[in-house]
Amino acid sequence: MDAEQVWKLWRRLLRDETLQQQLFQAQGATQWLQHFPEDERTILQAYAGQFDRVKWFVENYQFRLVNSFTNALETGAPLTLRALINIGLDLPTLSRTFLREHDWFDFGPRVYGYCDAVLEFLLERQELADHPEIRDLIGLERECVHLYTGLMDVAVPVPGRYQRTAQARLHHSRFALSHWLRDKTQLGRGPLEPACQHILVYLPNPEARHKFTLISPQAARLYADLEQPRLLEDLASHVPHNGDDLAVLGKLHQLNAIRMPA
Repeated sequence: MDAEQVWKLWRRLLRDETLQQQLFQAQGATQWLQHFPEDERTILQAYAGQFDRVKWFVENYQFRLVNSFTNALETGAPLTLRALINIGLDLPTLSRTFLREHDWFDFGPRVYGYCDAVLEFLLERQELADHPEIRDLIGLERECVHLYTGLMDVAVPVPGRYQRTAQARLHHSRFALSHWLRDKTQLGRGPLEPACQHILVYLPNPEARHKFTLISPQAARLYADLEQPRLLEDLASHVPHNGDDLAVLGKLHQLNAIRMPA
């Protein structure tokens, strides 16, 4: 047997539920192997000969991945996880649905990438159709995830210009999420008032976890206009000028959201 082929077929067996059922239901029969190439038949027959051990490995692999769904949320989107628990969502069933859609893919150490995929999946779930506030919260925590995954994409400072840093992200909410951020015991419980809030997610320093803060519409406009580095006079021409612009930019700088010219 070719070692690489044995390994690839084993990985396929871990993820392919149809192949698993064929092997587990064979009970010593070999007819099901006929449509496989000869070299694969030899390998699969060897696996079938160790049915109990193979089944144990497959079930443990799936058990670990089902739990990893929750672990990914706990790491990257703990507020969303708590809200889902508070409304009584069946997380193991959701996890299996997600994993089947992804062919039982193992994200390994890419926890934030895993979390982002889970959040994208949750946004489309019918179970949350009656919970638009939680979908809004998911949008906020996706910004948190993108904050961490984007830390490696550090823009080179442009001399003399205002520009964003990689240490902040901005979410424009549709509901008053600040209520849940202040009182996390209420996450997912009851409706929130419709409100457009500008919530900045930022890292106070490289060693700290992210924090949330509400910023003003003026600050949000200035931050949005800094998608590309700008001179102050260019900035003033793109957003309504206000005498407080420099003070607001200074506040964004204090929050590590932007760089200011030296």
